[in-house]
Amino acid sequence: MPHDHPWRAPLRPDALALAARHTVIRTWVRELHRHWAAVGIPALLVKGFALAEFEYPVPGARFYGDVDVLLPPNEATVTRAVQVALAHGWHSDGLHAWPRLWTHETAHLYSPDGQVRLDVHRFLPSHQAAGTARSAAITRGLWQRARVVDWAGQPTLRLHPLDEAVVALALGRCWGGDRGGLKAADYLDLEVLQRRHALREDELRAHAARLGARHTWAAFQALCNPARAQLELRPGHTRARLLAGAARDGVRPPPALGGRVQRALTLAPFLASGLGDMLGAMWAVRQGGDPRTHLRAWTPPTPVHTGLNVARRDGVVSAARLWSRWLHPRQKREGVCVPRAYATYRALRRAGYPAVFVSGVARRGAQLSSHAWVEGPRGPLEEYGEPFNRQHFRVLFQVPESNER
Repeated sequence: MPHDHPWRAPLRPDALALAARHTVIRTWVRELHRHWAAVGIPALLVKGFALAEFEYPVPGARFYGDVDVLLPPNEATVTRAVQVALAHGWHSDGLHAWPRLWTHETAHLYSPDGQVRLDVHRFLPSHQAAGTARSAAITRGLWQRARVVDWAGQPTLRLHPLDEAVVALALGRCWGGDRGGLKAADYLDLEVLQRRHALREDELRAHAARLGARHTWAAFQALCNPARAQLELRPGHTRARLLAGAARDGVRPPPALGGRVQRALTLAPFLASGLGDMLGAMWAVRQGGDPRTHLRAWTPPTPVHTGLNVARRDGVVSAARLWSRWLHPRQKREGVCVPRAYATYRALRRAGYPAVFVSGVARRGAQLSSHAWVEGPRGPLEEYGEPFNRQHFRVLFQVPESNER
């Protein structure tokens, strides 16, 4: 913004906070990247963090949540990368040890201070809609076209600018989990990439065509095009167009019914055992009183173990979420956070997992908003689906306290 812009002063505190956040994350990621390089593990930084660090002129100007990195997809490399991270104080949620559960991601790592969540990818874009063979072929091309850049004295691999725009941005959005929707940052990302690397529209179209994504790119450009000052964010206007473009390129989401049936069969035993936990949670809510009294009653006095694998943990957490939705159909998320968190905590503790119940509060205008959720012993639980609660809410208490776990 110009120095005399009236919004500059009100936005400055947030800008400084984001810059400080990026600096902390950058420090941890650079250190881990250096350790990987020392043992010969190549790593491609992609998406939000990479754009913020290498493309945007001001640190923190591009907000992002998790840090995304692309590693070679073989089990030996992923295992070795996680072992190196663990040896330097990072933590894993255990996904790396279960290759049969891998999606386009193979591991989730958390920095020693819990400030950074790093998602390790094997495919870019996701193979869910594009198919494994196609995503793997595109990913191989990313590695072949990657270039070495200097990262403040530390050599690192970066995507080719055309791949950054077409694959990481457009295909990642249209063929991945966000199919049908765009984000405001897409416009800024594409504008920065085109300006910094002098990417012409005909080059981008040709690259998309070579990747078999001509129609997807055309649909994306019709909705997000900085050169024409076009950006459409309303899902009702974007979904049909983006999915139609992807379908013309042979990319279709997996059948919803088949996935739901398989998911129902997988969750059935967890739903059966989780009903008792939800009923116990509902009873505790009706009883009222200090939540810590109920929580400590559900915390076994014997030492807990962390051997609950990713699949079982997902089943336990998903069952509690579904029971919360089914038994409280008219309440919004804020209205069911306590029974859901109670039930999840109780079920995980009963299974021997060292879950942590957290209660927090946030100010929204003149009102206070409270929230409750469950974490793992090292921070947010991937399966719980609320990774940024501690950024949004000030913690009032947690059970057990850190010195009790």
